[in-house]
This record gives sequence, structure tokens and C-alpha cells, in this order.
Amino acid sequence: MPTPHPSESVRAFFAYHIKLHREGKGWSQAALGAKVNISGSLVSGIELCSRRPTFKVCQKLDKVFGLDQFFEALYPRVIEETGLPAGFPEFVDAEADAGMMKKYENFAITGLFHTEDYARAILREGQRPDKLEQIVAERMQRQEILHRENPPVIVALLDASALRRPFGGREVMRAQLEHLLDLAALPHIHIHVVPEDAGVLPEGSFTILCSPGEPDTAYAEMAGGRGRLIDDDGYVAELGILFELIRSKALNAEDSQAAIRKALEEL
Repeated sequence: MPTPHPSESVRAFFAYHIKLHREGKGWSQAALGAKVNISGSLVSGIELCSRRPTFKVCQKLDKVFGLDQFFEALYPRVIEETGLPAGFPEFVDAEADAGMMKKYENFAITGLFHTEDYARAILREGQRPDKLEQIVAERMQRQEILHRENPPVIVALLDASALRRPFGGREVMRAQLEHLLDLAALPHIHIHVVPEDAGVLPEGSFTILCSPGEPDTAYAEMAGGRGRLIDDDGYVAELGILFELIRSKALNAEDSQAAIRKALEEL
């Protein structure tokens, strides 16, 4: 697949100049990837416009090529062009750097655990087909962190109602629940189902991101797919307390997997 012409879009302009500077240095995609701490396949995807660079990658590209905020300055325009909700790209970048995530989801299966068909069903409403596929691809790209060499530890609290809300129909939901069980078997992923009679009713979904030596940050979701990254220590601490309160009402890991199997059997 050839690199798109730079006049086609901001992302194509970005891709053209990465390739131009890389080849000017005589570097392979793998060699450039090693210099900016990403894989050669990700460099390839960025050059082909099938993958989105993160803000940190943009900063590193400027450094290795000796440029003054060239790729960094293009990053906001690339994000605008994706059509992703405000605040979400910044969260995805922070998510990729986290050593541990604490997630609470009260409406659907959390996005990091989506199958492609379930994600498409969740995101379809009000989207043009071409934009929908772009957003679905972005969601699938996020999931690479689950299978990298040093993946983050994830503790996910899922409201029981999310297991029975049939987005996409019976077969899509069946595949999604089976995928959830596969993820729950991984040593770094801990899924807990919150019973509907738990008596805890948070107003929205949220994620807390933790890394050694760094202050915790959080992301609070809002209507319309929007959200905001939170670095206010007091607010993040409040969400941490809320998370632990919800977790105290949730099923243990073994009973949670049994609840997922039961929802699967009832489809």
C-alpha cells in the first residue's frame, strides 16, 4: 500500500514527512521505531495513515530528526481530523503510559475490552460509515497495550446490566462475552461484576491511571462520547475512594466469571 499523497489530509501530510525524513537519514522503519520507542510496524502504520501517532511520539520524532516542533505542532490537527471526542485522544495517550488502570463502567463493556463488532454497534449511531470505521480502528489500536511485553495491570468493575444489554444483537454479544472471559483469564486483567442490587449508583464511568513515581490521573466520561482528563489531586483521590467503595460491593473474580458465563448461557 503506497503512502497517501500529502495533499489528501493532515494525516497524509504527517505521514509523507515522516517517511521523507526517515529515508533522508537512511533508517528503516524498525530503526526509526527503536529510536522513538515504538515498533517498526507502528511506524509503517503511521506512514500508511492506518495508525495514529501519540503526542509523545510526535515529540520524539522532532528530537531524532532535529526539528523544532514540526510533528508536535501537527498533532492537534491530526486529532481534529480523526473526529474523536474532545479529551479522548489525550486520555488514550495517558492510558498507553499507565502501569495500572482502575476502570468502572456502568453502561456497557469498557472500550478497552471491546470486540470489533461490539465496538461498531456501540459507536454506529449518528456516524458516517467511513468515520465509523476510522473510530473503530482507533479503538482496536488501543487494545495493543493489553498484549505488549509489559502490559498494565487492569482492575475493571463492570455493572451487571452491561452483560445483558445486547448491542449488535445476540451473536455480537455472545462473541463479546466470550472475549471478556478470555481477557479475565490473563494474569494482568482482573474483572469484577457489580451486582445490580449493590446499592452503589455512580453518575458516570471513569478510569484512574497509575504509574510508579507519578501522580495518579483520571478520566471521567460524559454524554456524547466526550470526557476529560483530570489531574486535580483532590478530585482524583475522591474517584479513588469511590472506586474502592464500588469494588467492595462487587463480586470476586471467580464469581464474576460465573456471572459472565451465566449471561452468555442466557443469550
